[in-house]
Amino acid sequence: MNKPDKIILHHSATDGGTFESIKRYHMQTNGWRDIGYHYLIEQDGSLHKGRAENDTGAHCKEQRCNFTSLGICLVGNFDKYEPNQKQLDTLDKLLKDIFNRYGKLSIYTHNHFAGYKTCPGTRFPMDKVINRAHSNNTGVSEVAKSWQQQTGEKAIDSLAKKGLIANSKDWKGKDLLNENTPLWLFFEMMNRISGVR
Repeated sequence: MNKPDKIILHHSATDGGTFESIKRYHMQTNGWRDIGYHYLIEQDGSLHKGRAENDTGAHCKEQRCNFTSLGICLVGNFDKYEPNQKQLDTLDKLLKDIFNRYGKLSIYTHNHFAGYKTCPGTRFPMDKVINRAHSNNTGVSEVAKSWQQQTGEKAIDSLAKKGLIANSKDWKGKDLLNENTPLWLFFEMMNRISGVR
């Protein structure tokens, strides 16, 4: 029985691989009954559920961590390169989901417990992962930010043509339009109520 009080991050230490290939290796080569991890993130950012969270893991035998942790593996060799952005985004969503269910568990690298390993790799951005996971700012996706910026700038240009604002340049290009106060929406509403564009 697993009673998670921490999260342990791993890399596959391979340049490729899938959930199925790693599961097959764990079962056929290692002789385990299942993949060793609770979650695995492939290089395309896809998330795969391995063992049930309350099931003992097979990812960190040191200090009996298999009985007290959730093991998450990202496919890649992060001694050579960093995880890609899709993987980091998926990891962040997963960590926040785990926090919602368990509270803010501590996050460790595998080599924190197994010092003879580099896992999850010397180039794994651990500080960035932890800071992002513990951030309360869920933020707005880059696509949404871009759309907000474009909508706001179009509205500003239109309002400037109508003479309702003096200098459109003061409001553009400073990332002001997608801050917490939704100025893009304010300008779009002003533009709509000021008449036909």
